[in-house]
Amino acid sequence: MRLTIHTLTQIPEQHKAHVDLILHSTPDIQLPEQACFYLATFNDKAVALAWRQDDRLGYVAVRDLTRRRGIGRELLRHIKEDAKHSGLTRLRLDPAQASPANRPGLLAFLQEQGFTGTEHLLSYSVY
Repeated sequence: MRLTIHTLTQIPEQHKAHVDLILHSTPDIQLPEQACFYLATFNDKAVALAWRQDDRLGYVAVRDLTRRRGIGRELLRHIKEDAKHSGLTRLRLDPAQASPANRPGLLAFLQEQGFTGTEHLLSYSVY
């Protein structure tokens, strides 16, 4: 099966167990009640999750077992396209959302994907 990126207003019940596994790496993070959710699935299992509230990405994570396979890159490509179609000019993200152990990797990944700024706030210009 192919990787599929879903744009959702809520997480489907069938994917909540896998979403919990993704969120497990950052126990202080809770799903917001309202957001634009992006869920990447492979073989009908959630492998990555992100959400956006206006121009702020509140969370971006790929399940640890599936990292380094292009899933995060595809997820961000989808988010950027959706932001552009929503009329946004910028996306912002605070890397502190990641656990301290994962933060350097997240920073490096986001910078590789065109985000600029400091370790406290990264942004991406949507054209």
